[in-house]
Amino acid sequence: MIGQIVLAEGGNRDQYLPVDTKLTRSSKPPDVAKAMFQQTGCDWVYLADIDSFSGAAPAWHVYGQLLEAGFGIWVDANWLKDDRFREIDDRMPVLDRLRLIVSSETMTDASQFSVFGELIAMGVRPIFSLDLKGSDVIAGAPAIGQQSPLDLVGQAYEAGARDLIVLNLSMVGTMQCDIDRTQAETMELIEQIVALHPDFCVTSGGGIAAAQDAQAWLDAGCDHVLAASAIHQCRITPDDVAQLLPRSAKEKLRRMAE
Repeated sequence: MIGQIVLAEGGNRDQYLPVDTKLTRSSKPPDVAKAMFQQTGCDWVYLADIDSFSGAAPAWHVYGQLLEAGFGIWVDANWLKDDRFREIDDRMPVLDRLRLIVSSETMTDASQFSVFGELIAMGVRPIFSLDLKGSDVIAGAPAIGQQSPLDLVGQAYEAGARDLIVLNLSMVGTMQCDIDRTQAETMELIEQIVALHPDFCVTSGGGIAAAQDAQAWLDAGCDHVLAASAIHQCRITPDDVAQLLPRSAKEKLRRMAE
């Protein structure tokens, strides 16, 4: 937000402040990304371009800085406004380390699910983000927000998406996973999605305070976990990351042991 990394606590954007991190004195995206790499060894960054959701143009220069620094980036921005995703070819010369996230928050009509096929044709691997706050879907219009999470996920799948983020903003930045059963309900939803669409690559997170919290999301069926606050507070180390295993890998190791 405004060129700096902020702490996105609880999804309350009017209260976001520059990130309070033990890793660096800087809040500039490349500096924070490099510091997080040193702390975890992870070289893919999830970046939410908050200003774009309020109407600003995508922060192309920031994306470029992160790509030039060697990171792979997942960019959550309002790609649907004025068909901004069509600018990718001209703006971003490197596409193999760039993933575009199209979120339910930016969608106003079911016809917009066609964007996933268009991105795939452009050589970009898209991600659908199902944004929740508590039990509510966050969407750009009632036509999307009033649909069930499973219906929205199914439409993204039919449109060609094979990567999914399920993110409940109530937990983000809190380092408290189970707020009013939010985590349990979100995990139940993920298990339903995995059962219906086993080839979806699913990512979730929020509220993580330690490595065991990340493992809990993996055990629920996630392939990737989003974490930030616990990393900034040095509660997750490279050794912790190396020991994390998605459920599929744990089941494979169990079968090998048997």
